Amino acid sequence: MPRDENVEIPSLTLDQDEVSERRATASTPKRRLNPPPTRAAVPPAGATAYKKPSLVGVYILLILILAAASGAGYWLWQQNMQLRAELSSAKGQIENLDHQFLAADVSANKQGETVEQTLKNHDSEIRKLWGVAYDTNRKTLAAHTDAIAAMQKKLSIMNEAVSTQSQRVAIQSDAFNELEANYNKLIVSVAELDKAVKPISRDWSSVSTKLNGLEKQVAAQKGQGEAQALSLDQASQDIDSLEKKLDTLANKPNAASAEELAEIKRTLATQQDAINAIDAFRSQMNAQVLRLNKQINQLLLQQQLSSGAN
Repeated sequence: MPRDENVEIPSLTLDQDEVSERRATASTPKRRLNPPPTRAAVPPAGATAYKKPSLVGVYILLILILAAASGAGYWLWQQNMQLRAELSSAKGQIENLDHQFLAADVSANKQGETVEQTLKNHDSEIRKLWGVAYDTNRKTLAAHTDAIAAMQKKLSIMNEAVSTQSQRVAIQSDAFNELEANYNKLIVSVAELDKAVKPISRDWSSVSTKLNGLEKQVAAQKGQGEAQALSLDQASQDIDSLEKKLDTLANKPNAASAEELAEIKRTLATQQDAINAIDAFRSQMNAQVLRLNKQINQLLLQQQLSSGAN
């Protein structure tokens, strides 16, 4: 900011009136408040003496007063000169500061104008860039807005799904707890079943031995049945051959001889006996098979009863 160069600074020197007042004060002698009492001289008797007063003390006092006034004046002169020197130095510093303030004000004004112009340029560039960016990214911003809305919808759906999944997890947790309880019960049941199976396994060894014996008997009966079946097949073949012989004899013009008929009769009797034996063996075999089945069923029933009791 511009400042007025003619700055009025109050003078620090003493006026003529103040100097004369101080000199008058210094020249005034100091009065003693309580002077010591003087003793009157006693004149000798019979004579009257007259003594002239002495002025030496007055002269000495005046000399002292003049010396004090001179010293005070010299001291005041020195103080005045010192104050004048300080005043001139202060004036120079004030003028220097005033010039610096003026230069700083001018520089600040110029810098403010430069900064203001720079800010205007920057504002213009920012407006241009904002317009270009807004025009360029307007469609992108709209697409992003739509995408954000879609994401919010998906997020709401996901929240619902998560809540549903949480409910399912709670249900599955309850089911798992129930399954765990059932598993613990099953472990107890398996332990009890293991205890029950141990005596059954011991009994089963004897039952297995009996079943093996019965299977051997069944196999033997089966072998006998197969042999009887072969015999029956052979008898059937013999009967077929005898039927063919009878047909041949019936077709002969001459009657069959008695020997041939007797032989055929013997053969038929033999085959009849074999068939009867086979039938008897078959009935016996069927009875044995029924008996074996009953024994097997009885063993299985005993096994089931023993397992149920355990």
